Amino acid sequence: MNYLVDNGGHVVPPDPRCAMPVAGSGVTLTDAATGGDHTETVVNGGLYAFTCRDNKTTDTTFVFGIADATAAANVLWVCVPGETILIRIPDGNVALHYQSVANGGTGYLRRLE
Repeated sequence: MNYLVDNGGHVVPPDPRCAMPVAGSGVTLTDAATGGDHTETVVNGGLYAFTCRDNKTTDTTFVFGIADATAAANVLWVCVPGETILIRIPDGNVALHYQSVANGGTGYLRRLE
């Protein structure tokens, strides 16, 4: 077997779309008006997959952070429309901050482990 490892030493799926989510763990993240700092409660040290829905007319890219998602220096993850990314929550954190760069962004967050 071959394994992929992220830069933190954690085993990850070879492609985020191949991940096996924990049943019942999915939540929809929405951002009706860009510019706000929204939070979702997450599991300390958990691995998550996020898929950004593509609405075809507006760039609904999502940005994520641990401290906040409004300052560029705090953005740790970015997901563009139609793609899926992996997010490893750092130890000691139970909140994931997010926002869409345009009004009406929607995406789906699922816990993997």
